Amino acid sequence: MSTVADTELEKTASAYALDAASDTRAAQAGPAGSDGADDGELERELTQMEADADRLQKEGVISTDDANMKRAEVAKTRKLFRDLPGDERIAIIKRRREIGRQLMERQLSGAAVVTARVRLNHTRLKPLFEQWWPYLNRMSINMQRFGQSTFGADDKEVVNSFFEKQLASIEAYADEQLRVAEGYRQQKEAELRANNDFVFEPTIPMPALDIEVEAYSRFSMRVLTAIMKFDRTMDHFDFMVWNGIRDQSDVDDETVRFLKKVNPLGVRGYMTHLKLMTTVRGL
Repeated sequence: MSTVADTELEKTASAYALDAASDTRAAQAGPAGSDGADDGELERELTQMEADADRLQKEGVISTDDANMKRAEVAKTRKLFRDLPGDERIAIIKRRREIGRQLMERQLSGAAVVTARVRLNHTRLKPLFEQWWPYLNRMSINMQRFGQSTFGADDKEVVNSFFEKQLASIEAYADEQLRVAEGYRQQKEAELRANNDFVFEPTIPMPALDIEVEAYSRFSMRVLTAIMKFDRTMDHFDFMVWNGIRDQSDVDDETVRFLKKVNPLGVRGYMTHLKLMTTVRGL
């Protein structure tokens, strides 16, 4: 990673959650650009991080000093989140997405990769992908390489367990949403054709995103697969809206629910990536 990218990541290390208010406003104004985050979601994430520090200290996994440091980081982030103006929050989101794109353009020496084609038809999933997946991808390989030296063996296992639990929940949700949407579409389409109604079959000739990426781990491929699977679900939503089966506002609500499912994983992954990078730069 270049020095420029590292510097920018350091500048935003405490500001990962500052997009919440601006995302909420964006969601009210329209769907474009929102990742589904809101004040409550990110406050719950900060509270969970505090609880994790307390539990690990009680179990003897981390020292009192380490626990206090974790609590101080949470307090600093919470204060920064509350005090930062909205325009600066928006700038942080844009910069994080820009650095994410830079991460995807750079190759990591010595890394075994699997190349994947990422096509996202729907604009609402593009910001989600750009601001979270590149960091989750890099985090996943750095956790393998430097996780133990960064967190210690026990704490590393706690972090990995969190990511596995969150991802498994997202995968199950994406699977269910696709299954239900596909089945409902087939049922309603059959009814329309049986009644000799005209059936619209919308397509998206120009996707919101169509790129090739290098995945560093099975974990990051699973995240990618879940996002693309929900994009396929949204294809079925398009069909339903065009044919009057569902209202656009209902579809928007379904999309926001998925974005909110992914957001805690992205937030923690981004912060873990930054933590690991301090170890990488110190070597």
